[in-house]
Amino acid sequence: MPETSNELKVILTPLKPALIAGVAQRLPVLVRVHSPDPRPGQIKARKPYGLALVIDRSGSMSGEPLREAVRCARHIIGRLASADSVALVVFDDRVRTLVTAGPVGDGQRLRQALAQIHEGGSTNLHGGWKSGADGLASLAADTSIARVILLSDGNANVGEVEPQAIAGECAAAAQAGVTTSTYGLGRQLNEDLMVAMAKAGLGNHYYGDSAADLLEPFAEEFDLISSLYARNVKLSLGAPEGIRIRLLNDYPVEEMEGFPLVRLPDIPWGAEAWAIVE
Repeated sequence: MPETSNELKVILTPLKPALIAGVAQRLPVLVRVHSPDPRPGQIKARKPYGLALVIDRSGSMSGEPLREAVRCARHIIGRLASADSVALVVFDDRVRTLVTAGPVGDGQRLRQALAQIHEGGSTNLHGGWKSGADGLASLAADTSIARVILLSDGNANVGEVEPQAIAGECAAAAQAGVTTSTYGLGRQLNEDLMVAMAKAGLGNHYYGDSAADLLEPFAEEFDLISSLYARNVKLSLGAPEGIRIRLLNDYPVEEMEGFPLVRLPDIPWGAEAWAIVE
C-alpha cells in the first residue's frame, strides 16, 4: 500500500455544478482543510500545557455558581500532568493572582489556593482575564498550548466592559499565542460577551448550571489539545482578476499581499477545519 500522506490536504467543493458563462453570479465553495490520520506511534509525547484558571468570585457568582466554578477548576487540575504549568487568578472588583504560572507538581498548592476563594463584590472581568493572559505570555512558545480558562457569568461592570473591546484584546492575545476558552456559570449569564471572547480568542465556549455540565466538554477540549496536529493554521485565498472572494464564516481575517488570510481553528489528527467562501 502507498504510504499515507503526512500533510494537510485542502479540498474545495463548489456548491453548484456549473456556472453560466458571461453572467455575474455567486458561487459558494466549501473549503475543507483535512489533517492525516496518525500512524501507530506517530503522535509523540506532548509538550506541557500552559493554562491560566481565571475564576469570577464577584457577588453575582455567590453561592452555587462559585462553588461549581471552584469544583470545575479542581477537576481541571486533576487532569493535568505534573510538568504542565498553571496560574490561578481570581477577581471581583479587584484582581488577585493566587498562584503564578508554574509546574503543577502534586497540585497541592493549587488546591489549597482554591480552598481559600470566597465571594466578593463587583466584576472586573477584563482585568481578571488580562492578568491570566499576561501570565501565560512568556510560556506560549514553549508549551503545546497556552490558554486562559475563564469561569464566570460574564457580567462585567468594572473597568473595561465593552464586549467588542474585550474580544479585540482576546484576538490580539491569540495572535501572540495565548488563546481563550470561556465556561459560563451562574443565573444571569452574559452569553454575548462570553461567546465573543471565546470566538475572538480562538478557543471554545460552554455553559452549564453546574460543574458536572462542564466536565464533559472540558474533557473533550483536553482530548483535542492532546491530539493536536496543527496550530495557527492560516488559509490564504486568491482568485483570477475580476473575481472577488468573500469569507462567510466569522473567522478572523488579515491581509497578506492583497489576499485575505483566514485564521482557522486548531486541527487535531484525523480531523478537519471548514470554511465557506463565496
